[in-house]
Amino acid sequence: MRDFTIEKYWKLCNTIKENYGTLTFEGYLTKSKNKFIILRHDVDRMPENALKIAEIEHESGIKSTYYFRTNKSVFKPEIIKGIASLGHEIGYHYECMDKAAGNPEKAIKIFEDELNKFRKICDVKTICMHGNPLTKYDNRDLWKKYDFKRILTHTETFGFNL
Repeated sequence: MRDFTIEKYWKLCNTIKENYGTLTFEGYLTKSKNKFIILRHDVDRMPENALKIAEIEHESGIKSTYYFRTNKSVFKPEIIKGIASLGHEIGYHYECMDKAAGNPEKAIKIFEDELNKFRKICDVKTICMHGNPLTKYDNRDLWKKYDFKRILTHTETFGFNL
């Protein structure tokens, strides 16, 4: 049975808190604990719900990573700032090959522009591809032509060596 209610999420957070430490993706990349869970949320729509979940996690002493898309219905700077202010990591949920109709030169420009859009409101250290089964383009294909480590380091997204 699938139960995605706020009440069940509170129970999940309490169980996690009692049994595990939590890390953001950046935390995992820079340090690790013996026993931990990485919580990741892809915010594909309804960012208001993401803020509610972030508040529950914060009150439970849990940190997680929220990957936001840049479309108008999701990219809400005040919500993103609010989630970041609770101690959660904000990441970029990119879909630039879709937006560029498979053209890697256009896609890398979109990627850099959108990443900079995020960086104007919060620190972004990790990225996550958005998958769309309704398109023929695979967002991972961007990295067949470009080195994401170089791109991200060039844009000063990571504060550590990759």
